[in-house]
Amino acid sequence: MKEHWVSPRRFSLPVCLAASLVVSVRTAAAASPAGSLEGSVRTSDGLALPGVAVVLDGPGGTRRLTAGPDGSFVVASLPAGPYTASVDAPGLELREPRTVTVAAGPTRLDLVLVPAPVSERVVVSATRGEATLSSIGIAADVLDRERIGDRAAPSLLPLLQDVPGVATARAGQTGLQASVFVRGGESSFARVLVDGVPVNQPGGAFDFGTAVPFELERVEVARGAASSLYGTDALAGVVSLETRRAQAGEAPSLRAEGEGGSYGWRRFDGATRGARGLFDWNAGVQRLTTDNSEPNSRFEQTAAALSAGARIDSRTEARAVLRFEDSTTGTPGPTAFGRPDLDASFERQDLVVSASVRRAEARLAQRLSVGFARSDQLSLNPLDSGPWIPEWNGAQGSFTLYDSPNPAGFQNQTGRLTGGYQADLSLGARHLLTAGAEVEHETGAIGNLSDDLVRPERTNFGAYVQDRVLVGSRAYLTVGGRVERNGSYGTHVVPRAAVALRLRGGDDATTLRASAGLGVKEPSFLQSYGGLFQIQANPDLDPERSTTFDIGLEQRLFASRARATATFFHHDYRDQIAFTVVDYTTFEGKYVNLAETRAQGVELALEARPLAPLRVFGQYTFLDGKILESPSGFDPVYAVGEPLLRRPRHQGSLSAQLDLGRWSAGATVVYVGERADSDFVGLGLTRADAYTRLDARLRVRLARAVEAFCVGENLLDADYQEVLGYPALGRSVRGGLRLTVGGRP
Repeated sequence: MKEHWVSPRRFSLPVCLAASLVVSVRTAAAASPAGSLEGSVRTSDGLALPGVAVVLDGPGGTRRLTAGPDGSFVVASLPAGPYTASVDAPGLELREPRTVTVAAGPTRLDLVLVPAPVSERVVVSATRGEATLSSIGIAADVLDRERIGDRAAPSLLPLLQDVPGVATARAGQTGLQASVFVRGGESSFARVLVDGVPVNQPGGAFDFGTAVPFELERVEVARGAASSLYGTDALAGVVSLETRRAQAGEAPSLRAEGEGGSYGWRRFDGATRGARGLFDWNAGVQRLTTDNSEPNSRFEQTAAALSAGARIDSRTEARAVLRFEDSTTGTPGPTAFGRPDLDASFERQDLVVSASVRRAEARLAQRLSVGFARSDQLSLNPLDSGPWIPEWNGAQGSFTLYDSPNPAGFQNQTGRLTGGYQADLSLGARHLLTAGAEVEHETGAIGNLSDDLVRPERTNFGAYVQDRVLVGSRAYLTVGGRVERNGSYGTHVVPRAAVALRLRGGDDATTLRASAGLGVKEPSFLQSYGGLFQIQANPDLDPERSTTFDIGLEQRLFASRARATATFFHHDYRDQIAFTVVDYTTFEGKYVNLAETRAQGVELALEARPLAPLRVFGQYTFLDGKILESPSGFDPVYAVGEPLLRRPRHQGSLSAQLDLGRWSAGATVVYVGERADSDFVGLGLTRADAYTRLDARLRVRLARAVEAFCVGENLLDADYQEVLGYPALGRSVRGGLRLTVGGRP
């Protein structure tokens, strides 16, 4: 066979041309213009949304990134061409579809989000910075200014009853001692913040009895151990109150209100709010009095609030906040069981002051803050009212009770000075890192004023770090921890982790969320330092601890006209401190780490806006709480296996609010089921009955600047006791006028 040989010269020209073409194409592609994209994500009222996921679709494929501390984002080396931007924040919608063409050099794209019919909530307390609720995996609820105003509650407690996982109990009527229980924890197991300042007494206790929704911007409740951010007290969650402030550009205004009603109810308040140039302010004063319905239970309170801010430059703001309350109430005791104490009373003064400076840039936000909280409480009982035997429904107590007069009074004065620094740093396109350090100095002056007071002091240090990271395209992970150096119990490390997994996006988004964490709580001054009659000091107490986890599902329905959540939670509370007698001759004792309890259950919540003027809120909590360990010799209500004191197994509320221009109306039904309790006076009562309460309100605009309003509480006149022996108020009605001049109505 003859071989055919072809000279390579015949291929040299086409091969070279092809190679040259490929190189030219690649070179052209490499040299094609690439640009950068920068912008911000904000709500329609100017609130920055750090950590929100921004999605870009275009020539470079799909990119997901998170907004930085000031809500801004930057994408470098982005291939030129048209891009479509969207934001993963169910309940917030882009004002209009946003497309942008990226060319050589920087391109700007600002995204403005408007609320859907049921809006996304922006929460601060859960992460110590603004975050959309659906992206943090932590169970939390926000009551904003509108909802607080619509509810028209006489005190803070009815507002908290509308939050899933929260139970309340007041020992009497308006102004008397009240407790709040978060997820079955003790009343001292939630950290309470007022404008970022912790106001719990050392050891976690906080009396909500005198708390009223005066000049409040928002109430946040984050559930689950939060010691990874807040250190001591946050075993079960955080309750955060924020003073009302003016919005940028808001015209100055004056407001005056007067209100009167049943049981001698009188309330007068005045406020001014506005913004001028670089400054904004909100200031108000209030005077409240009511006789209540029981003898010697009159409540009087004078309150003042101020929030003032100054923008030093476009990125830096300074703010000062002050709240003050001065109240007096009679304390007649458990009048349902017998004679009232006609001379006993309780005086209280609370002061909270804070100052902060915050600077927010594209990649770094820094905040320096100081705060001071002081509570001065004085219990008086000048006269001996004599012995008495409790009675209830024909039964008599098993022993005689005696009054304990104390003409000088018992003082419980505590103070907490705090200082802290926090930095929020954007790392790459998917991480938002938070780190900070705090110091708290606690002081007290406790005891009978006729004796030498116990004057304890304690200083705590803490450092924390948290990372919020976008994992893949659907998962948001929050993980962090804190090192706490407490002046009583030493050093402990407390971690927390949470995840929110978007199973489906869009208007009908489905989000699976879960969180877990550890909590610690310091002993109270009385428990650690003793010094009072029959109570020995125990400086070796360990912290009370908690281990918590929850898992839940959030579903948006009907194009975000409804939002439903269901959450299962499990909390273990260990090393709880209880009093034990060490000498049965003198009944002298001390506090020791003895008790353990468990709380688990289900929280259901619904928020819906079926029509533009109609809003509906509902919540239900099932709580399975049980005592696992308990000191011997105590009331049978504290025995092992018994349910938790004053925490109902079933609780729920349902509210509807209708707004039709010149007038609005609303109603709320609250159901609180049977719960464990004790009369503590020898009658043998161990259960408090269930009750249902109906509240309603009506508001009518009479003129541009004048509104009339009317509120009814317990309209069904239910006869019930939140705490055994202490009757709640019956049916009451109050009404008044509100005058607003200037600003927004």
